[in-house]
Amino acid sequence: MTHQALMAETLQHMYNGEPWLDVTLMEHLSKMDASHATRRLNGSNNTWELLNHLIYWHQNVTRKLSGVKTEQEGDLPDFYLPENCNDENWDATLHRFHHSLEQMMNTIRNYPGQKLFDVVPGTQHTAYFYMQGILSHVAYHLGQIVLLRKYANIN
Repeated sequence: MTHQALMAETLQHMYNGEPWLDVTLMEHLSKMDASHATRRLNGSNNTWELLNHLIYWHQNVTRKLSGVKTEQEGDLPDFYLPENCNDENWDATLHRFHHSLEQMMNTIRNYPGQKLFDVVPGTQHTAYFYMQGILSHVAYHLGQIVLLRKYANIN
């Protein structure tokens, strides 16, 4: 198995598989509605903002690794929270998150192995650095989402 295939699989497991962490994003996100997703703990970001933050960075890294130079790094601002926080918009955010993960996994899986440790043009880091960063980033925010759900008493 290639480095890229292993990293894409790890990302898939954290989303909705059997990760080493023993928790997945979907097992927690699927039990939330819009009111749950907007709850804060002592001034923290809420789950909705965290999810949009993950989407933002998936798009950012996907663009970097695909060689796309854009003026905007994500399609919405980082940590975006819509004005209308209803269940329809929450479902749309979950769909966008799934789509951003699919794009990220495909970008990682299909990245040329011979370029994995080369600096990505227009950046200061290697493709491997960005891919590992995405995995660490998702794991970190997964922990925050788990704690937000736990302390908000969301069953």
